[in-house]
Amino acid sequence: MKEQKLSCEEVHEHICINLDEDLDSPKCRAIKLHLNECPDCVSYLKSLKKTIDLYKEYPSPRPSESAKVSIDEIIKKSHLSDK
Repeated sequence: MKEQKLSCEEVHEHICINLDEDLDSPKCRAIKLHLNECPDCVSYLKSLKKTIDLYKEYPSPRPSESAKVSIDEIIKKSHLSDK
């Protein structure tokens, strides 16, 4: 069976959807082959992984008390309008 050739755009899309998955589908094998031959896509993947690693280093933002109250009010109004 002949391996599927993918464009860089297809590789980028699949990488974004399946980042860090260790999949062994025919498409994933085709992506691995593409990455072996395409330094631009390897750089793209490394950049995505670095961005995610940097993002993980920062604590999650916490809403202020006034924001929490406003959000609660919006949710309550939404539930009332659904009835």
